[in-house]
Amino acid sequence: MGCLAIVNLLLRVLSFVCLATSVTILTTSSSDMSVASVFHGDVEVKYGFSDFYAYRYMLACSGAGFVYSLLQTAIAIIHAKTGDCVCDKLSLFDVYADKIMSMIVGTGAAAGFGLTVDLNRLPSRAMVTVDFLNKANAAAGFCLAGFACNMISSFISFKIFKDDYLYDC
Repeated sequence: MGCLAIVNLLLRVLSFVCLATSVTILTTSSSDMSVASVFHGDVEVKYGFSDFYAYRYMLACSGAGFVYSLLQTAIAIIHAKTGDCVCDKLSLFDVYADKIMSMIVGTGAAAGFGLTVDLNRLPSRAMVTVDFLNKANAAAGFCLAGFACNMISSFISFKIFKDDYLYDC
């Protein structure tokens, strides 16, 4: 059981790092664009992730996954060190919470990728710059990696739960 607990801990840490990277990249991405105006000449327009609802949703999902991964990493450290779960009554809740949080993070990554693809299809990228889209795409990629780590970790948590609690006689 110790090997599974260590693998679970490594996946939790990797998920935490991926989601932290996603949040950091997304919140620091912004771009300036010069727009020609009939009355005012060239006008500088600055925009960031908060100007797009899908990127805000991705940030909310990544942030929630980040906080959840932080909590689960602490629990996984205790489980790997002692070999016992923190609370036996919360083990089943933990298994289902992993799956729900994984799906939330996955939908955030999908929203980010979807909007990036749609913005790339605009004629001559009239609204956004390539640099901004690349940063958003990287943030969505890290969010997707966090989703994958969360999902694999949820299966490992279920295996640990099943072995420890359902078949002890």
